[in-house]
Amino acid sequence: MSGFEGAGLVVALADLLVPFVTISEAVAQFTIRCFHLIRLYGPPGFVLLFFGSQTTWRIEAQVLGKLDDKEALEFKKSVQDECTMISVAAAIVAQIAVTALSLTDLSRSHWVARGFLVFSLTAALMAVYYATTQQRTMGRLLTVRQVRRWIRGGMNSPGVAHMIPRFESRMKVQYLDPGELASNNIQMQPPELIKRSIIKQCFTPAVASVITLSAPQMLLTTSLVALIIALGIYLGFTWNRGLDTDAGLHDSRNVFIMYAVGLTVCILVYSISGLIQDGDTRTEHDILVHYLLDYVLKNPGIVQEWGVKAELTSGKLSFKPVTLMPPAAAEASAPTDSGAPPPAPASPPA
Repeated sequence: MSGFEGAGLVVALADLLVPFVTISEAVAQFTIRCFHLIRLYGPPGFVLLFFGSQTTWRIEAQVLGKLDDKEALEFKKSVQDECTMISVAAAIVAQIAVTALSLTDLSRSHWVARGFLVFSLTAALMAVYYATTQQRTMGRLLTVRQVRRWIRGGMNSPGVAHMIPRFESRMKVQYLDPGELASNNIQMQPPELIKRSIIKQCFTPAVASVITLSAPQMLLTTSLVALIIALGIYLGFTWNRGLDTDAGLHDSRNVFIMYAVGLTVCILVYSISGLIQDGDTRTEHDILVHYLLDYVLKNPGIVQEWGVKAELTSGKLSFKPVTLMPPAAAEASAPTDSGAPPPAPASPPA
């Protein structure tokens, strides 16, 4: 075997291994994310993994981590604008689905096409409902504190209870800003659970809030995908069964090929652009720890009010409860100097 043949063989093997390595990395990232979500939320983490938007989760975590009132108000406004846009888009998709149900020879094609069209119509209508309900819910949050409390899944969050079940309702957890934490609640925790307790109460978005905000966009995407599948099935059976008798010999086949090629190109362009933009590979747990560390470094006085001592060892943040010594014991244990002169008596008040 010559050197050129060996080099060609190596290149061919490398080309075959590239998809395998890519798939392995994707599976590894998915497994790591699943582990950290279960660690943060427990069993509800599976719901967040499959039905929650990771982008929505990161935006909510940023609002809780930065604790910026301006960002909280911008978050509320962006959610309302997004709900308005989704309502309009979902209404358009629903109208297209209704129109597609009256296509020529649709009943002569496979019944799956009609089934996907009906499903697309149903998902689009539900997207309109959830978007309008979410917009009304966000409009009732008048202060930035209410916005952050709603993101954390607080008990006083309006509209959450009837929109989606609360997974955290059985847990007696206070969802507060870091400056509102009581020192006795933190000091009662074991040292290894203090960090997790602070992250849970102050910096973790609730499953309910993430799913609620993700539902309209997810339903709209599902409706659009079902509509595209139904159209592809209809065009395929129109070509396979020769339903369009007025078309030329290969016209139906050419139309179906153009549809498949155009759809593939659009999906590839969108997928590649999404992969290029999404460069943050941190897990949810790493993001929350980063926000906690940033807050501790910027607010040492509030950390002292918690009654704990923050320690940063090799880049890892940990907390230990501070044992306060009673005043009497402090005076008794204070060092004394027998050779020092006694303190002068206090002068009488004028």
